[in-house]
Formats: sequence, C-alpha cells, structure tokens
Amino acid sequence: MESLYYTSFPLLLLARSCRVACTNPALAVNTLPSSLLPADDAARLRALSRYQLLDARREAILDEVVAITARLFRVSNAMLSIVEKNTVLLKAPYNLPVDFERIPREQSMCSATILQHDTAVYENLTHGSAPGVDTSLILQLGLHFYAGHNLRTPEGHHIGALCLFDGPPREFSATERALLSQLAGLVMHLLELRRLLGPHAGITGLFWEVIYQGLSEQLARLSALIDNSVPASGFLPPAVAQEAGRIVAMLDDLVMATMRRK
Repeated sequence: MESLYYTSFPLLLLARSCRVACTNPALAVNTLPSSLLPADDAARLRALSRYQLLDARREAILDEVVAITARLFRVSNAMLSIVEKNTVLLKAPYNLPVDFERIPREQSMCSATILQHDTAVYENLTHGSAPGVDTSLILQLGLHFYAGHNLRTPEGHHIGALCLFDGPPREFSATERALLSQLAGLVMHLLELRRLLGPHAGITGLFWEVIYQGLSEQLARLSALIDNSVPASGFLPPAVAQEAGRIVAMLDDLVMATMRRK
C-alpha cells in the first residue's frame, strides 16, 4: 500500500496543478511555441466555436467510438483532443491514468497533429517528439507511444484529433494508420451531426438516443470482431483491418444519411 501511495501521489499533484492552471484564467499563461501555431489559427478557432465543445461531459456515442478505437488497436488510452486557444480539452477520454479535463496546449501531442494532414505517429516518445511539444507530462504518466489523426471540418480546419496512447513503445503499420484516419473521419461526422442537432442533453438527448440505437448494431459487430479476431499484441491482421474498415464505413454512411435527413 505504501509503494502505491508514493507511486500515485506525484500523479495526483500533477493532476491537481494542471487542473488549476487550465481552469483558472488568472493562472493561464500562453507559452505556446510558434512552431505549434497554425497560420490560420484564428479562423480555426472560429470554426471550433461553432461546435460548442465546451466541456468533457460524457456523451454516449463519442465515448463508445473512442473506447472501441482503443480496443481495436489494443492501446491503453484514447481520447478526442479538442485544441482550444491556450488549452486542449480531453473529450471522451478512455482509461486515462489521471483525471484531466484540459491540459496546456504546449503539452499536448495533438497540438502538433493538427498541423498535418497525415496520421501522426511517434512510436517511442523517449527517442523523439514533435518540435515544440513538452512531453514531460506524457512521460510522467508512463506513456511512450502516440498516434493521432486530425478532426477536419468540411471547410478544412483541424479542430482536434482522435488520438491513441500506450505505455510501451510499439510499431504502427500503414494499414493501422489508414484505419485510424477512417475512424477520425467518422468522429468528425458525428461532431458535425452534433453541431446540427445540439449536445446530448435535454430534448436533443432523445434524438441522440434514437441515433445511438440505429448505430448500435454496427458498433456491436465491430466489438465482436475485436473480441474474436484482434490479437493481443502486434499489428492488426490485414483481413481484420479490412473488415473493421467495412464496418466503420457502414457507421459513417448511417451518420451521413442522418445528416442529409436533417
């Protein structure tokens, strides 16, 4: 018990200090390196504001997709990172080792991911990271692997990323990168539908219940595929990745059809 206390206590202090700094405007200091600042950041932030992603409130469909993504790639942690002006909102977090809602933008790998169109992969953060990102927080949490793909609005703005973290370093194949990109596209379409319908609360929560029920069959198929066919370690077999891609495409088609009806 004593060793557990001394292991977890620094993480608790880290979580508390980060929570205070990210929620108290008086303590929020913008130290963002210019290397992490997109040329169109002002327009990007205006685009982000239309989605009203204001907090880390749980939303069933987003939570489910992020959790399935983590299970599919056999990683310990996953989340949606929404890149705000000075901070990054951790939306739909899966299995994070500490309870963060926001972290400083310069400490998030996703601040660098939104600068590129391709999937960002750092197979061992001990040996290198994106320029300008302070990885001390990530490494203190025992996380050494990162992969993320940006969430791109219809106008082309990158408002955040669907990202994966894992403890040990690992490889990430081209097939896996393409599948993560496909899942990020599904998430972006869900956020677009959320923008049209409103958040998962009040009367709009009833609409989301109906949508969730419509998606549940394909989500269950993807979950069964993971349970029965995804190996405990190593790359996703091509046949499994292909089948997962087909199911994700069906989910995406359902979301797009709902948007067209709206």
